[in-house]
Amino acid sequence: MLKTRPPLLYAACVGLVALVGSTAVAPTATAGPGLAETAVTARATAIPTPEQHFGFKMGAEGKLAGYPDVLRYMKLVAERSDRVDYETIGRTTMGNEYATVLISAPKNLRRLDRLVEINQKLSDPRNTSPEQARRLAEEGVPFYHLEATIHSSEVGNGQAINDIVHRLATEDSDFTRNVLNNSVIVLVPSQNPDGQHLIIDHFNKTAGTNYRRTYPDLYQKYTGHDDNRDWTMFTQIEAQYRLALEKKYRPAIVHIMHQKGNTGSRIFVPPYGGITSENVPANMSSSVSAIGQHAARSLAAAGKTGVGSLDYHIFWTLEQPVGFFPFTGSGVYLTEIASVTDYAYPQVSSDGRPLGPQQARMSLIEPYRSNTWTLADIVDYAKIATYAGMEYTADNGRELLYDNLYAVPHEYMTKGVPAGSYAFVVDADQRDPYATFEMLQRLEWTQVEIERATSEFVADGKRYGAGSYVIKMRQPRGNWAHQVLGTDKYPEVRDCTECPVLLPYAEATTSLPLQLGVDVAEIRAPFQASLERVTSVKLPQVTMPPAPGDRGAYLVRPESYGTIQIVSALQDANIPTFRAAKGFSAPGGSYPAGTYVVPATPQARNVLATASAKVGLQVTAVARAPRVAGVQLKPQTRVGLFRGIGNMPGGWDMWQFDQYGVNYDVVAAQDFQRKSLNELYDTIVLSHGISKDDIVEGLDPKEYAEEYSWAYGVGDKGWRKLQQFVRNGGTLLAIGSSVATVQELLNLPIKPALPDDEDQFVTGGSLLHQEFDPDNPVAWGMPESWPVWLYDTQAWELTGAGGTVVSNYPAEGEVLASGYLRGAEHIRGAVNTASFTVGKGQAVTYGSEITFRTLPRAQFNLLYNAIYHGPAAEVDATGLQQLRTRFGSDGALAAR
Repeated sequence: MLKTRPPLLYAACVGLVALVGSTAVAPTATAGPGLAETAVTARATAIPTPEQHFGFKMGAEGKLAGYPDVLRYMKLVAERSDRVDYETIGRTTMGNEYATVLISAPKNLRRLDRLVEINQKLSDPRNTSPEQARRLAEEGVPFYHLEATIHSSEVGNGQAINDIVHRLATEDSDFTRNVLNNSVIVLVPSQNPDGQHLIIDHFNKTAGTNYRRTYPDLYQKYTGHDDNRDWTMFTQIEAQYRLALEKKYRPAIVHIMHQKGNTGSRIFVPPYGGITSENVPANMSSSVSAIGQHAARSLAAAGKTGVGSLDYHIFWTLEQPVGFFPFTGSGVYLTEIASVTDYAYPQVSSDGRPLGPQQARMSLIEPYRSNTWTLADIVDYAKIATYAGMEYTADNGRELLYDNLYAVPHEYMTKGVPAGSYAFVVDADQRDPYATFEMLQRLEWTQVEIERATSEFVADGKRYGAGSYVIKMRQPRGNWAHQVLGTDKYPEVRDCTECPVLLPYAEATTSLPLQLGVDVAEIRAPFQASLERVTSVKLPQVTMPPAPGDRGAYLVRPESYGTIQIVSALQDANIPTFRAAKGFSAPGGSYPAGTYVVPATPQARNVLATASAKVGLQVTAVARAPRVAGVQLKPQTRVGLFRGIGNMPGGWDMWQFDQYGVNYDVVAAQDFQRKSLNELYDTIVLSHGISKDDIVEGLDPKEYAEEYSWAYGVGDKGWRKLQQFVRNGGTLLAIGSSVATVQELLNLPIKPALPDDEDQFVTGGSLLHQEFDPDNPVAWGMPESWPVWLYDTQAWELTGAGGTVVSNYPAEGEVLASGYLRGAEHIRGAVNTASFTVGKGQAVTYGSEITFRTLPRAQFNLLYNAIYHGPAAEVDATGLQQLRTRFGSDGALAAR
């Protein structure tokens, strides 16, 4: 059956998700709840096999079914089968269709709303007693969320699902009857449809050419391979859709299908390795370990070898595929299958030896003995592992519904989190109200219960004002709230004395308050407070002040990263914008260095009113502009982003610039054909990960067609033009590892401060304390101290004159704020952010990746201050106070 869900249903789940539906199609005639032989025969005849539909067998060498064809097949099956429903959920980042396929016995699909209702009741133990929950578990069936191809280069699983759907839709066997009658499959054909288009369309388009078959760029517009690491801020629409599906269906098991490199085991199944967070329920690990071992037995019975386990460290933080699921009672069943060459061609060992490790051990009972691995192998392994997961779920429905969906939130309602915390308190008085809103909004999206104080109260000896927020830990999502609000002390665990520390993929902490810049306190002892439930998190209400006189000005404080959106709006409207170089006093209070000063014109008022309301930041007005020196931002500052092809940090930077309305273009190889880059850009930002080779050599024109020419190399001549761009007056900003590139380009007086040896220094992705100079224009609006994110990048030491320290790690005291750190002595006092005058221009270096996945937002102002300050013009105190004489009544620039 083809249908769509009402858009508001999903919008209500996520908040900002806008969904696009299609016209519902009437269901075809069904054969009724029984599986009579004649009905099965007719069904099998009416539904073509994948081979008949696509023209080749799934897993055929060099053949990949395109995503639009996959969806057409799913729709066809739904039209002709009473076991299958097809739903269009919405549109993706690039406008493609995001769909789900529901598969179950007709009797279950007819009572789907009741089954969903049962899951919802089980997941909220406040309204369901244990006795009621057991009866509901008897009545309901578990939902099995099956997610294929979030990493779009892992193409095999997206082929296998066609065979899986065909089997479940047509076969009459003990297996299918059991799965269909005793579970509901919620299949997401692709968590990243855009990437399926990009990867497979490129593969098919380059067939028979001399170009490389592998797609060179990000296969999600912004996040690329990081698209399964968006589980705290839910920045991408696809992550929001997934969250909405979880909240609606409450699956007992979530099967996430992945592929991995081609050198290890042929498939990984649970149990997992590494360590786990105390916030992850213990029975989440045990239930999926049981599924994994059931899959291992099924693979062995089918003669499939090379089955590995005790790997994949996924339960400490929320990266990789885990996200919100296990915190709600959904067991995460991850399969990782070895990949092949260029997506669809056999992998053959160069020396004729078998592929993968050959020593039998408990984590690899039977090694893989062949020297060849094919796409057909991937498809076979994927199907067997999936059928095993479905079978286990159908066989253990009552236990999964009660022990997972109900018992997990019930434990936190009755016992609280293992850490023994009572609540987190968010002080009403915050430096950044917009950051506070964004943090609370994400808690609301994940159904964390938030309360607000109606009067003052005292907790842990501190007095909090009315309007402060309280998040208690005894609630169904208490473990999730503790995971994202608390700070972490990642343990130093090794498999052996000489073994390295077991580190997570990239994040040893997920502390939202520290990343966003919100003052939050963890309170362990109970306290008394008059509280009201927050039914909807909203931006602070702001109103424009009365318009000042002709000599007046509007003021915007610089502390919030939300001011970036206000400045972008002023830039787009060509409104003159100034910044005070020092702190000053004005009626109503004092203002720090970096405060924005805007002439009080009608046009400026309109822009400020709209922009400030979007971020909940109050604009104030003064009768006369402050008498203080400052700078005037260059109107419509031209920003270039050198992101590099296939570079995920650059993709995240694009998302950030797009979200904040920055007027930017991606720097292209064609730009270097100009006489000077200064003709195009005032500021150029080098994303983390840009090397000299990325700039000089770039993408090989022999391997990729002209549509990718923007990423071709610019040669040594282009390298010198980038150097000259700065000397001519341009501003060049380098993030993370790109600092080394700019150091080489401009011969900056800095050298690395950290050792390369991980036995001496390692963070695992952590938040480290940082000291800022708020009087430096790059750090305007920053506090004197706040943690910064450090992962796999460098700290620096100034070696000569010409550089100014903007921020550094503390020379004394605690360095680690949250996460893990070994070798703190190597980073004490080291420089993180520094600015340099180079000729007529400026370079700013950020040793830490201040835009990491757009998470450490408290650091964003460091980047945007420099973007706009470099091209700005200095204005003395008299000039800033005489704004009205320099600009017309419409706020436009006067002739000079």
